[in-house]
Amino acid sequence: MNSYKVTYLLNGEEHYDHITERTEKAAQKRVKGIYKDAEITDTELTSTDVSATKEQERETLEQIKAMVAELGPQSYLATAFEGCFEDAEQNIEDDAAYSMKARLEIQAQRAIERGYEVDRLKADLAAAQSKVETLQSQFDFASQHIKKLERQQLPEELRRDLWMMVTSEAEASRARMAEAADKMAAGADNPGCVLFKESVARYRAEKTRAETMEQRAAALDALEPKSE
Repeated sequence: MNSYKVTYLLNGEEHYDHITERTEKAAQKRVKGIYKDAEITDTELTSTDVSATKEQERETLEQIKAMVAELGPQSYLATAFEGCFEDAEQNIEDDAAYSMKARLEIQAQRAIERGYEVDRLKADLAAAQSKVETLQSQFDFASQHIKKLERQQLPEELRRDLWMMVTSEAEASRARMAEAADKMAAGADNPGCVLFKESVARYRAEKTRAETMEQRAAALDALEPKSE
């Protein structure tokens, strides 16, 4: 849009208005529409790339809507413009910059970020599972050793060391259960998401492991020498 300084005579006096329009002719027509008896004496282009008025925006939007409506509801343009006219109307009313494209870009970025988070959680879960498997192997060996020791006198120092080891691991599993529970709570609104399912699986695995370690600790407690 352009800004024009339109000078005119009205009732024998000279006046001027600054008019925003596409062309000089349109600016003169607008002045004549406001002042029917005005005699335009000069029209000067003062600025280019000027923002249109809200009324001009509304008029242009209505023209575009009418043109698209003439093509029919199943037209390609009608489909492409779904929701866009409403954004345009809201932009005019709110002096805003709502955009269907911007909404889609935000949603796409959020989807990418969720993908990164899922990948990170999968990597964490794989690392945790690997660690659990390693620890399980170690504790299976320790369990077999404990059973053998149950059939013979167990040195008190070794019993205490084993008790501290299984107790520490039981506490670690309980802590990981709490972490998994927090993630379950975060994903509770969407139980079908990867975060929720993986958190449930980890919680159950850590619960089983914690209970196993606690049972072993109890068995070691039973082997503690009785004071006379």
